[in-house]
Amino acid sequence: MKPLSFPRHSWIFRAGLLALLLLCGGCAHAISESLRQSVDPHLLFSQLSENPEAYVGKKVMLGGTIVETRNLENVSEIEVIQKELDFQGYPELGNYSGGRFLFHRKGYLESEIYSNGRAITGAGTVTGSKLGKIGEQEYRFPVIEAEELFLWEEYLRHPYYYPPYWDPFYHPHFYSPHHPFYW
Repeated sequence: MKPLSFPRHSWIFRAGLLALLLLCGGCAHAISESLRQSVDPHLLFSQLSENPEAYVGKKVMLGGTIVETRNLENVSEIEVIQKELDFQGYPELGNYSGGRFLFHRKGYLESEIYSNGRAITGAGTVTGSKLGKIGEQEYRFPVIEAEELFLWEEYLRHPYYYPPYWDPFYHPHFYSPHHPFYW
């Protein structure tokens, strides 16, 4: 018996290939694969914040919520409240944080775009720490020289889970006895 095959010029093959590409593109990670491969997966943020100098030269991937962006002489400094990252690199929602850290990026970053409250994910090399203040409290920030930064839009997190539910067959009371199609 001959196996079923579709010629390359058939519309079924093209439609299937397009569907596959769309599905793969929807699950893309915020940080490139090559940089993620060089990140140390065993280095926790709690270890990094306790002693940043011990991890100088290590590659890390961190994310969270931007507090402030400052443009210094030749570098932009982004202060971030650390959050755990999900499988796509999105900072998790919730009130837990391990502390704060700084992303340094050479050049100028617009502080109105990299503004307070935006979610950010970045990867780069640990360069040490910097003393600063949070209010009146002294604080030692771990500093990461960012190789890649990714700003998140809120709709990228769960584009289909907010009303109106995009499923045309969705009806919240379909199985209630008051629904006209209740069996």
